[in-house]
Amino acid sequence: PGTPSYFQCRFRTKLSNLPYLRTTYFQLPDSSIRMVLTILNLIHTPSPDDASNKKKLLKQVLVELVATTVFVYFGTMSAISTGTKLGGGSGSGEDVARVFPIAFTFGITIMCLVYAIGHITGGHINPGVSLLMYFQREISFPKMIAYWLAQLVGALLGSSLVLGSVSSLAGQTRGTDVVTTFAKAPFQLGSTTLDGQISSANGFLLELMGSFFFYFVISQCALDAKGISKTSIPAIPIGFSLIVVHICLIPFTGCGVNPARTFGPAMITCWSGGDCDVAIQDWWWIYYIGPFVAAYLVAEITHLMNWEVDKEEIYTETKQQEAEADVEK
Repeated sequence: PGTPSYFQCRFRTKLSNLPYLRTTYFQLPDSSIRMVLTILNLIHTPSPDDASNKKKLLKQVLVELVATTVFVYFGTMSAISTGTKLGGGSGSGEDVARVFPIAFTFGITIMCLVYAIGHITGGHINPGVSLLMYFQREISFPKMIAYWLAQLVGALLGSSLVLGSVSSLAGQTRGTDVVTTFAKAPFQLGSTTLDGQISSANGFLLELMGSFFFYFVISQCALDAKGISKTSIPAIPIGFSLIVVHICLIPFTGCGVNPARTFGPAMITCWSGGDCDVAIQDWWWIYYIGPFVAAYLVAEITHLMNWEVDKEEIYTETKQQEAEADVEK
């Protein structure tokens, strides 16, 4: 009592001027620091004009399609070539020695592709990343939808190529101690599956945290002008962050953190007559909701980190009284 509150939350809303709602902001000592919420930021910030040039957009969409095809092909192929079925469904569970090759394949592949196409499309190769870029107003809504379609089609194409590459394994036996037969779609083409010993809630939190870490590194390394975004090295930490996430998540969820990577193998497994009941179960949603929620959270935290707090002045009693009067009104 008798001393001004350090944080004073002030809300202003012009109902007559919807949908241009005034954003919520916090007033620190003698400086107005504006907290722009993600949803309100979409209302206030003009959409980038990145879809008017149809030829350029088509070029970018095709590049995203090719890149996603390559990413899904080599990433999921590593799960097959190492001889393990994600989720422990092979009867012998996960061999920890095989986790590292899979993790490094996904991470190095994304790093190489970001270097290859980042200057053309931004190197999303992931619907969750595209959603993050939309939340941060780096791309427009039409471009995000176009990228999503390209990524999903690319994932289907990549998984189809994986099936074509290993189709001769179907029906053949493998193993020595436990002899099993390859299914029509061997190892569900590297589909992401939830380990039977953990719940869907566990899987959701794992996918949420894995996606959050991956997307956070992308946001800070590729977008922050005060960081390394203008250099040639953002792809390196992005690739290594994906390796870390795969090492942690593969034994539990198979590691999605990319809805397109989950979508392609699962759909082609089902369409080819493979073990669809293994590739898609009642936990399928965690591989889509988790990354999308993570994209929103990263966008929120990025806004928080972009607060301008360097120029802070002395908080005077006069401005305290003005703030209180404004709140009363």
